[in-house]
Amino acid sequence: MLNRILIAASLVIAISTAAAQQPPASVVQVAEVTREEIAPTVAVPGTVFSRNDVQITAGVAGQLELVAEPGTIVTKGQPVAVIDKTTLLLQRAEQEALLERAEINIRQLESQLRRQRGLSDRSLVSEFDLEQTEANRDLAVSDANITKVRIRQIDDQIRRADVRAPFTGVVISRERRAGEDVSRGEVLASLTDVQNLEVRAFVPLKHLPRTVVGETLSIFASEANHPGTIRSLVPTGDVRSQTFEARIDLPQGATADWTVGQLVSVAVPIRARELALTIPRDALVLRSDGAFVFRINGEDKAEQVAVELGDSKGDLIAVRGALSEGDRVAIRGAENLREGANVRIMVSRAGETEAPADTGEG
Repeated sequence: MLNRILIAASLVIAISTAAAQQPPASVVQVAEVTREEIAPTVAVPGTVFSRNDVQITAGVAGQLELVAEPGTIVTKGQPVAVIDKTTLLLQRAEQEALLERAEINIRQLESQLRRQRGLSDRSLVSEFDLEQTEANRDLAVSDANITKVRIRQIDDQIRRADVRAPFTGVVISRERRAGEDVSRGEVLASLTDVQNLEVRAFVPLKHLPRTVVGETLSIFASEANHPGTIRSLVPTGDVRSQTFEARIDLPQGATADWTVGQLVSVAVPIRARELALTIPRDALVLRSDGAFVFRINGEDKAEQVAVELGDSKGDLIAVRGALSEGDRVAIRGAENLREGANVRIMVSRAGETEAPADTGEG
C-alpha cells in the first residue's frame, strides 16, 4: 500500500515538473486559406502622370498684376494669374454712357411718335413723316441692344482677366511675371493636379487579348504596391516597340507614395486566370530546405506544412501543398513556431492587432 502511494506521488511530481517546464503558448495572428482566380503576370514599365495637367493662358491682352509662383497650391476657382482691368473698366463705362444716350433718344422718339399719331388722325402729319419717326425709333432701339451686347462682351473680358484654376492643383512653372504685357492666348504658367494620378504603361502587343478595360492590375515601385484599374486602352501598336498604351487609374492613397513622373512597374497577365489556393505572403516561412506555412489546427497547435509557390495577386500568393480552403495559417509570429507548438490567437479589431488577455496560464 505504501509503495502505491509513493508511486502515485512520484507521478504527480513528474507531471507537475513537466508542466512547469513546458514553454508558454506562442501568440500568433491567423488568416484563412482561400481560393482565388490568379493569372501569371509579367512586369512592364510605366510612368505616373496627372489626370489633369494644363497650361494657364491669358484670357485677354493687358498688363499682368499677378502670376502664382511655382509650388503654389491653388484650389479650383482661385486666380492663378490676374491681368489689369483698367482699360476694360473704362470701355465698359463708355458703353454704359452710350446706352444711356440711346435710351434718352428712344424716349424722345417714342414721345414724338405719340404726338404724330395724334396729329395723323386729324391729317396734320403726313404718313411719310410718321413712318420716318417709327424707323428712327426702331434704329435707336437696335443701337441700344447693340450697346448692351457690347457691355456683356466687356463683362466677359473682365471675367477672363482673372485666370482661375480649372481644378485644384499645384503651379509647376511660371512663364510670365507681374508687370509684363501679354497678348491673349499667351502661356503664363502650368498647373498640375497631384491628387488624381494615372499610370501610362506600354504593354507588349501579344498581351492585348488579356488586357481589358476595367481590370485591376497590381502596380509597384519603391517598396509600395497599389491596385490600379485600367480606364482606357490605345490599341494601336507602335511599329518599333510592338507595344500599345494602357492608361490605369491609381487610388487616392497612391499619392502618399508616388508622384508625377515616377517610374513604376505594372503586373500584366500573360495567361488566363485559374483557381488556386492562396495565402497571404506574410504566412510564408522561407528556410534553407524550402517554403513552409504553419497551419493552426482545432486544438490550437501548430502544424508545419511544406508548400510550393505559384503566381501572386497583390498580397496573396498561390500555393500547392497539404492545405485546404478554410484552413487557418499563422501570418504573425510564425517565424518562432515549431511543429506541435501550442498557440494563442490574437484578436484583430478594425485593423488594430491586440494580444489576447492573460488567462493566467504559464
